[in-house]
Amino acid sequence: MMPCSEEDAEFIEEQASRVFDTIAPPEEAAEEEEFVYKVTDEKGSLLGGCILAVDARKTASIYDLWVEEKYRRRGIASALVRQAEKKAGELGCYLVLVGTFDFQAKPFYEKHGYTVNDTMSGVPKGHEHYFMTKRLDRTVMEHNPSDTKKYEIIPGGEEDAEFLSGRLRRHDEAFAPRGHEYISIGKKVTDGNGRIIAGLVGGVDGWNGTDLDALWVDDPYRGQGIGTRLLRAFEREAGENGADAVFIEAYDWNVEFFRKNGYETVTGVLEDYPRGHTMYCMQKLLCSTH
Repeated sequence: MMPCSEEDAEFIEEQASRVFDTIAPPEEAAEEEEFVYKVTDEKGSLLGGCILAVDARKTASIYDLWVEEKYRRRGIASALVRQAEKKAGELGCYLVLVGTFDFQAKPFYEKHGYTVNDTMSGVPKGHEHYFMTKRLDRTVMEHNPSDTKKYEIIPGGEEDAEFLSGRLRRHDEAFAPRGHEYISIGKKVTDGNGRIIAGLVGGVDGWNGTDLDALWVDDPYRGQGIGTRLLRAFEREAGENGADAVFIEAYDWNVEFFRKNGYETVTGVLEDYPRGHTMYCMQKLLCSTH
């Protein structure tokens, strides 16, 4: 086992994605798409905005929702979310995902029909992160024509997306300063010819939260403990870099692997995500490992 390069990491993520696509195929002819929505004043200054991402399995994510402080509680955020949901529905999405912290917008999303599926405590320290969802195929879409009259929501571009991300990051830093930049963790296992036969890609963020983006073992080498060794190496390095726990998203086809390695479903379960499958939000405490 050895560290992997950026090129190796891309290869490992691609292989893991192929396995995912085989088990939970994307919809035919569907593509990943991203949309930026914004509200501006008469001078063109950005008052608020959000980003909508749609994947090839017809699930949508709303993120980087932000409104200038003095314009809050005027319906701008609600209008933006309704616009994003409307577009997601037009594209055939059945589920919308959002992530928010206790110092962000949990009550706001609950007001708009979102429910908490997963709670991560202690990331950042002293706070909680909520993974929330809303089923569009089981919801009567809200319609509020006053939003359209008061605020013209227009498409944004890459520069607007960067602006929204930066403003939200500044807001978050005021409540929970990040201790360091993102720390990437990548491991690979090769055969006698130097070919990658297994690997892992993840990292530790500035709040010491963990990301496990990909864990893959080539078919002929499964069942030999390689995946477990990769996972333990990730846990060890994450712990050395300040993480107290590893949070992962497992699915019905690999949840038993993580359970055998000490992960528990203590946060949440999301049924029919992706369609026909179940996602398990799991964690493993690392306090005893570093």
